[in-house]
Amino acid sequence: MSTRSLKQAMPIVAAALGRKFGVEVRVGGQEAFTDGRTIQVPALPDNRALLPVAWGYLAHEAGHLRYTDFEVYQQAAAESDALQANLQNILEDVRIEQALAIPYPGTRDTLQAVCAQLLADGGLGAAAANEHPGRILSRYLLLALRHQVLGYEGLAAAAKQAERVLRAVFPARTVHRLQGLLVEARHLASTAEAVELARRIRCLLEAERQADPAETAITPDSRAETPTPPETGAEADGQPSKAPASEQTQATDGHAANTDGHPSGPSGGKGTQTDSDSDFDKSAPSNAASPSALADQPDAVVSADSGHGDSGSAPTGAATPDNGDPAKHAAITQALSASAGDLPGDLFAQVKTLLEGASADSQRCILPRPEPYQGSASAGLRLLARVQPESRRLMARLQGLVQASRFDRPLPQRSGTRLMSKRLYRAALGDPRLFARKRERIAVNTALHLLIDLSSSMRAPVPLGHGLERLRSDIALESALALALALDAIPGVSLAVSAFPSRLGRESGISTLMRHGDRARAKAGAFVQEARGGTPMHGALWFAAADLLARPEPRRVILVLTDGKPADREATRALLAQCTDAGLETLGIGIGIDVSGLFASAIQVQDIAELKTQLFGAAERLLLAA
Repeated sequence: MSTRSLKQAMPIVAAALGRKFGVEVRVGGQEAFTDGRTIQVPALPDNRALLPVAWGYLAHEAGHLRYTDFEVYQQAAAESDALQANLQNILEDVRIEQALAIPYPGTRDTLQAVCAQLLADGGLGAAAANEHPGRILSRYLLLALRHQVLGYEGLAAAAKQAERVLRAVFPARTVHRLQGLLVEARHLASTAEAVELARRIRCLLEAERQADPAETAITPDSRAETPTPPETGAEADGQPSKAPASEQTQATDGHAANTDGHPSGPSGGKGTQTDSDSDFDKSAPSNAASPSALADQPDAVVSADSGHGDSGSAPTGAATPDNGDPAKHAAITQALSASAGDLPGDLFAQVKTLLEGASADSQRCILPRPEPYQGSASAGLRLLARVQPESRRLMARLQGLVQASRFDRPLPQRSGTRLMSKRLYRAALGDPRLFARKRERIAVNTALHLLIDLSSSMRAPVPLGHGLERLRSDIALESALALALALDAIPGVSLAVSAFPSRLGRESGISTLMRHGDRARAKAGAFVQEARGGTPMHGALWFAAADLLARPEPRRVILVLTDGKPADREATRALLAQCTDAGLETLGIGIGIDVSGLFASAIQVQDIAELKTQLFGAAERLLLAA
C-alpha cells in the first residue's frame, strides 16, 4: 500500500468526483465501463502517471450519464450507417464535455490531459493522406471540434494538420460547406440536436456526391448554384436559419449562451476561443445549407493554419485547381460507404483500453458501489417496537452524560442571577465574586460510520434460553438500530450505517442502511436484512473512509462490527493504518473473535447477547472523549 496521503488515494478521489458529478463510482477490477448507472474504473497503482487519465475517463462518462439521452442516441445509432454513427458519437462527446465544463470548469483541464496522453501515445493524431477518406473526415471532425469548440489548445497542431489532409483529399467546396455546418456544433443543446447535425453532415456529403465534379470548386458561379441538403427544423417551416455564431453569443458572465438561452460553454476559460475568432467562423458561413450564405463569402477560403486564402483558391472567376478532380470527388463516395473498420474507433474506447492495460493485477473491488436499501415498512415497524424501549434508555443516558461533559465547573463572577452559596462568606473579605457562571463547551461535532459485517457466518443461531434462539445478524442489526435511534437525539452527532457485502453477496457493492442526515425511525426497514457472502472489509473501509473525509465534523470515527477475518487481511491492516494517519479514528468490535491485530482500538465480545451493552458502552466513551 502506498504511503501517500489517504486523501490523495485513488478510491477517495474517485468517490469525491462521483459525489461532485452526482454519479455512483466503483473502483477495482481490471475493466473500465459504465452500465448507465455506475462508472467503474480499474484500480491503478497510486504512482501511475495515468491517474489523470482515469479522472478524465470518469468525468467524460459522468457527462454522458448527466446529459446524454441514451434512448435517442441508441435508436439513432441503430438506424444509421457506420459514418453517421461515427459522426454522431463525435458530436455528442463534444456536446457533453462542453456542457460539463459549465458547472465544473476543472473538467476542461482534466479532459485536456486525456487528449494529451492519447496524442503522446500516437492515438489521436491526424490521419495520413493515403488513409481511407472516411477516417480522414472523422479525424478532422474529432480534432477540429475539440480544438475549436472545447478550446483544447494542445490539439492545435494536430487539428491544423488534419485540415490540411482534409483539403488535400476532399473538394474545396465540400470542405467549405462542412465547416459551415460545424459552426453549429458549439450550440448543440441536446442529444437529439447532435443526432440531427450528424444527419445533416451526411446529407451534405450525399448532395456533394451527386453534384457534377466540375461544380465542386468554389467560384462565384458555383456558389450561386450550391446544392443544399434537405431542409430540417425551422428551415423546413420557412423560418430563418440560425444566425452566425458570432451573433448568437454574448460575453455576459464569462460563459457564452445562444439565443435560446442554452449554455454553450465557457468563453473565458484557459485555452477557450470565442465564436468570432474560431477557424470555423473564419473559413465558413454559419449556414452551409444556404446558397445565399455561400454567395456572400469571399472568394478565398481561409484555412485554419494560414489566415490567408486557401492554397487551392484562384483569382475571381477562375476555377480552383481541384475543379473536376475525379479522385477528390470519389473520396466523398468512399467516405459515405465507409464501414466501421474504415473509421477510427471511439476516443474513450482507447482510454478504456489504456486504463485496463495499466490496471493493478488484483481483480478485487477496492471501492464498492453504494446500494441504498429501504426494506419492508411493516418489518421496520415491528423492529422499532422491539428496540425503542432500550433505545430510549440509552438516549436519556447519553444525553445526560454528554450534557454533563459539555459544561465546566461553575466559575465565580461579580454579577449574575445565581448566587454561589459556598462563596457568600467571601463578601466579608471584600471579594465581590459571588455569582456563578457556566460556560458551555464546544458541541460534540462527531461523524460516525458504522459498518456491519453481514457475511454468511452471521447466520449462526444464538440460543436465548427457553428454547428460543436468534441469528447473529439479527442481533447486530437490532443493536445498530437502537444506537442509531439514541444518537438521533444527540446534537452534533452524525451517523451513517452500512452493511457489507451487498445484498446479493457481492463485494462490488455495499448496502447503505442510513446516510448522514437520515432519521433512524424512517430507515428502520433497512435494518431487516439477511446475512450473505464473504467478508470484504477492505472495500467497506474504503467506502466509510471516503464518506467521512467528505464530512465537515472535526472528529470522524469508523466503527466496525464483525465476526470474521477480512478477505484481504494485509490490505485491510494497511488501510486502517492510513486511516489513522489521516486523522480518522477506528474501533473494531469482534463478535467471538479478537480483532486487536487489525484495529488500534478493539473490543472482543464473547457472548453475542452482550453486543448491545458493549456497543452502547463504546458509543458513550467515543462521545465523552470528543
